[in-house]
Amino acid sequence: MSNTNLSDTEAKARLLGWPGRTRVWPPPEGVGFWLRAQPTGGGSKGPRISSPGARLFHTQPDGLWVYFSSRESCDLVAIEVCGSVQNLNDKRSRYIPASHSLVLNCGREWLLAEVAVQRGGQRPRWRATGSLDGPEPSTDLVVPVRFLRVMYALPNVIYHKWCRDHTPTGYEFFSPHSSLATYNSQPMQRFLKQMSSAAQFRVRIQRD
Repeated sequence: MSNTNLSDTEAKARLLGWPGRTRVWPPPEGVGFWLRAQPTGGGSKGPRISSPGARLFHTQPDGLWVYFSSRESCDLVAIEVCGSVQNLNDKRSRYIPASHSLVLNCGREWLLAEVAVQRGGQRPRWRATGSLDGPEPSTDLVVPVRFLRVMYALPNVIYHKWCRDHTPTGYEFFSPHSSLATYNSQPMQRFLKQMSSAAQFRVRIQRD
């Protein structure tokens, strides 16, 4: 396997090694956790992104972490692994914020499936969030997207060429394929933390 030019399968295997429940992106108001929604690693179908009311053409990122602000909205960090410039351009077009609003479609089965938490315990995902209040979901949830950041991972050769000639928009971040294997390194952790909404505030007020 070449770390500098990953296949789709290889890249998703790297992302499955990232935490399923994390605070690498500081949660808004200091409450709850981010949960991995993609890749799922098998089992129930993970959440997908779509336009409000859309029944077709859902977007399923290669990697997706979600933070629920109760049931009223959610924040997303998406990771798209691209193999070519054409593939990058196609994926970038899905997230242009000026074109439409977005919602996250979460299946009830996915919400009820258990995931690992601290000390080897297990909890249903909706409880593991730490921020989804109320009773157990009785139906699928469709939640408006409040905050979105997207990281595009490019083959190393393309990455270095692309970076010389382009300026990302405010919600975009870029990484070489090789960095997907360095999640636990301090440089990668610092880079990822920049994708949090907390990074945009000098001081973040905690919930009462």
